[in-house]
Amino acid sequence: MLGRIAIHLSHDHGCKRRLRAAIQLASEHKAELIGVYPEEQAALYLYEDTVMPEEVHKVLRNKIMQARNEVQKQFVQETSAAGVKAHWRTPQGAADEALTMHARYCDLLIMSKSDNKDTTASLMSNLPEAVVMAAGRPVLMIPAVGSVLPIGRRVLFCWDHRRESARAFSDAAPILHACSELVVLTVDPQPDNLRKKDIHENDFADYCATLGYPKPREVFKRSEDFGGVGNIILNTSTDHGSDLIIMGAYGHSRMRQWIMGGASRTMFSSMTVPILLSH
Repeated sequence: MLGRIAIHLSHDHGCKRRLRAAIQLASEHKAELIGVYPEEQAALYLYEDTVMPEEVHKVLRNKIMQARNEVQKQFVQETSAAGVKAHWRTPQGAADEALTMHARYCDLLIMSKSDNKDTTASLMSNLPEAVVMAAGRPVLMIPAVGSVLPIGRRVLFCWDHRRESARAFSDAAPILHACSELVVLTVDPQPDNLRKKDIHENDFADYCATLGYPKPREVFKRSEDFGGVGNIILNTSTDHGSDLIIMGAYGHSRMRQWIMGGASRTMFSSMTVPILLSH
């Protein structure tokens, strides 16, 4: 069971969807919900020396405060109505650092990709990528379109035998314990290499059995047949009616700009169901 869930709150178009998903999961797992509203990037500039008149500063400060109060009111009302124990936090400083720190005190952080319509969120369009790579906790990404269905009933897990996917499988344990269907997708399988390592074809299913997970349905596909790993993952999730995708996030940092691996980039830009990412 998830014990503590953090959610990124801000005055953006995806906030209501994130909150519905967070309340749903918190209710199912009887978990605490930590609403994290980082200091907006625009607000940081108000404290720098500029030639902006004080009247303009005051107007901007009031707008930022009004937006935050609206989100806080919605957060308190909806969590209270659902009977979810909730806490409101307003950390100062850069949003990625604040969310990363709060994620480390929780089992899961819920976020979503900024929309082109957003103003404040778009100031740091790579915010989710930065947090995923730095948090050390799984991040559940909520898509910008489609209905927010119960999350985690029919799970698609992306398995490539590497550290990141193994970490994602472990991080998702509370959700996998509660799921009713588990599909395991391997792209470009290498059975000869596994045999050399003395890995048996039933090892993954046997491992799931020891953990009390549903017996996995293993699916194998080749990337050259479907136009890339990201497209294969999305198509497979559609084929099996998955309501959650679990996968490792791959990438590296360069001059504080986070560059995700190819499949991760595709998932971020084209996601249609929630994705739990772990690094």
